[in-house]
Amino acid sequence: MVVDFEEKGHIYSVNGEIASISVTELLTKHGLSPYSGVKKAKMKESADIGKAIHKDLEDILNVASYEPKTEQGKQFAEWVKENLDCGVGEQMLGFESNGLVIAGTADVMAIAKDKTLIIADHKNTSQFHREYVSWQVSILDYFARKLGKEKINGKLLNWKGAKRFICFHYNPKTGKMTPHELDKVADEEIERLLDCELHDEIYQRPMLVVDPELQQKYLQAEENFIAVEKQIKAVQKVRDDLRAEMLRLFEEQGIKSWESPDGKLLVTYIPQTEQVRVDSTKLKTKFPQVFTECQKLSKVKSQIRVTVRGEDDED
Repeated sequence: MVVDFEEKGHIYSVNGEIASISVTELLTKHGLSPYSGVKKAKMKESADIGKAIHKDLEDILNVASYEPKTEQGKQFAEWVKENLDCGVGEQMLGFESNGLVIAGTADVMAIAKDKTLIIADHKNTSQFHREYVSWQVSILDYFARKLGKEKINGKLLNWKGAKRFICFHYNPKTGKMTPHELDKVADEEIERLLDCELHDEIYQRPMLVVDPELQQKYLQAEENFIAVEKQIKAVQKVRDDLRAEMLRLFEEQGIKSWESPDGKLLVTYIPQTEQVRVDSTKLKTKFPQVFTECQKLSKVKSQIRVTVRGEDDED
């Protein structure tokens, strides 16, 4: 298979045939991208801005003894040194089926030091969009597996399927790169998406099936919690105001403790103190190597987020 990419028009071709759609365009068209409402010209402009950064990240994997030029590249290079055995950057992949031709580029395809296969994408955005990137790398992994031992642009890929899916998210506001482990989108869903594209239909996400009794109990519990939470916030406001007044009296009168008449409450005055904290921004700027070495990756348990529409608060 021969996969080409023409930067000027942002067009892929597979074996000389112009691709029907790119992976990015596919996800945007079917509402799986956070950029679905963004015009194509704006997307291309953003891609052009990030071209130099992507070249820096690509060369870390593709050029021997390469010294990265960007802060994002330096942090990625450290991660590569610590975690990878070998890898390739900017691997173009194509897919052909029943006249449907799709192509895309995997930012990272690599073998970890423990021999685990990794496929990953770089993102340089203020927000991290987990679902979108999960779809992106899962589709590219699917394409690579379908190619089997077929050569791509003269090189044998022989991809047996990634075990780890990662997004290297660099936040330009904080100057920090975070490797996010992603969940793989099931092959069945990828095939359903491709089938929708083939038949000119819009993909619909699987709907959550909830037993009516459970649904009613859950909704009632959420409503009860919201009502109680509002009461708690109102009481907290009153308490905080009264605590501020008590603190003023403690300081004015030089009292160290006070006990309520019934003995149930003991209030103790704690004077102002100083705390020593590490300025992470300054540490990262002056000692980037130490900052990187001291970073700790921890897993966050899965959860659901409930948004109360029309309210400012989220749980």
